[in-house]
Amino acid sequence: MATNILIGTSGFGYSDWQARLEKTRLPFYPPNLGPQFRLSFYAEVFPTVEINTTFYHFPRAAVVNKWGKNVPNDFIFSYKIPRHITHQKKLDFNQGYWEELRPFIDTMEGGLGKKAGPALLQLPPKFSADNFKRLEIFLKYWPSNINLAVEFRHISWVEHKRLEQTLELLSQYNAAYCIVDEPLLPPIIPVTADFTYIRFHGHGLKPWYNYQYSLEELTPWASRIQSLANNKGLKEVFTYFNNHPHGHAPANARQLAILLKIPLKRPEEVKMVEVRKRAGAAPQHSLESFLDISPVELSDYIRFCSNCGEMILKDDNFCENCGHHQVRE
Repeated sequence: MATNILIGTSGFGYSDWQARLEKTRLPFYPPNLGPQFRLSFYAEVFPTVEINTTFYHFPRAAVVNKWGKNVPNDFIFSYKIPRHITHQKKLDFNQGYWEELRPFIDTMEGGLGKKAGPALLQLPPKFSADNFKRLEIFLKYWPSNINLAVEFRHISWVEHKRLEQTLELLSQYNAAYCIVDEPLLPPIIPVTADFTYIRFHGHGLKPWYNYQYSLEELTPWASRIQSLANNKGLKEVFTYFNNHPHGHAPANARQLAILLKIPLKRPEEVKMVEVRKRAGAAPQHSLESFLDISPVELSDYIRFCSNCGEMILKDDNFCENCGHHQVRE
């Protein structure tokens, strides 16, 4: 069976992805789209999303249930384990974090059902390999039926003398090493589970994730991902862009999909009637509903490729039709 490559972004509810906002460079959402419709719109374009808000607080069951209802049946959510457990209690089993983690897992898995994908354990930057035993205990108690990816931030976990131990531990519990593109850790691509997990953080200065990947940077990553997908026994490759300011993440995610020849719907092709229907909104009796199109004034945010004449986003630098790199107007 072929490995399924799923490409998405880290989060979806960013206001600066909306067209015609002053700071928006690469619009993704149309200008008149209400925040309550963002997830449904996003899910018309991408097959997966990484939920970041769970890192900052425990979500209410009603919210999680709504997420699950607002997307297609084959959509997949990944979600981050709360920082209260990773950054405050620092995986110290003696602090009783499992008493908090169990209801969190139940809420996420119960609300999302079959749409629940991997959980992401993002370790603190100062959480060094001296805490090997804490991670081992966490993995021992983690439910084996839920995929888990582990993102390291301290270089000690992947230094030559420790790397083999780290990968052996992850492999023992079928936990994926989270492959990262960032300034702190090298972009190594080991496979330690029957799925793998990639996060593009970017290489900006303040902060890293305020960054736009170029086509030259993404092309070798497309080759690496394709090589990963050729691994026997690997079922899925989850790939998320965390460089969310100014709409960079959805733009780069779409570029990577094109390089990998993965078809994605374009934002301007999304039908607003379907978005509103999935989000549970009342039918619209208007010209917009009759035409079944997104409420976008095209001249505000499209132009035409200088090579093939195809319509592209006005602030984009890449033509999805012919792959031509655009010159900024």
